[in-house]
Amino acid sequence: MKVKYALIFDALVLLVVAVGCFFNMTWVHNMLGIPFAPDNVFFCQLLGAAVFGLALQNWLVRKIDELEKLRIILLANFLGHGAAFIIFLASKLSGAGDATMWLAIGYTLLATLLFGYFLDRPQMQPKHA
Repeated sequence: MKVKYALIFDALVLLVVAVGCFFNMTWVHNMLGIPFAPDNVFFCQLLGAAVFGLALQNWLVRKIDELEKLRIILLANFLGHGAAFIIFLASKLSGAGDATMWLAIGYTLLATLLFGYFLDRPQMQPKHA
């Protein structure tokens, strides 16, 4: 798989979650275990803005082909998805969220492993003339 396609897929998944947070949709609250309260509307929208920023970042760098130039973005995705995986798993094991949270756990684990793979991929050495 090319880095480009991983970034595009991740951007689209993050965009769906961001839209769900922006419009305060029920499935986001249920999945993440965020109770409905007037104060949580702004919290959910702030979360949506952060997730939208990550989606936009991944969308804008998708055309860069050199892995070395993408290294910081790949590292940020690896650490971000890894942290989200740990937080989602801990939340689910403590009883938060509904069954769809397992989708978030599975996706963040998959994304962490994928971006980790791209970070660990050997780099092509330039040939000197």
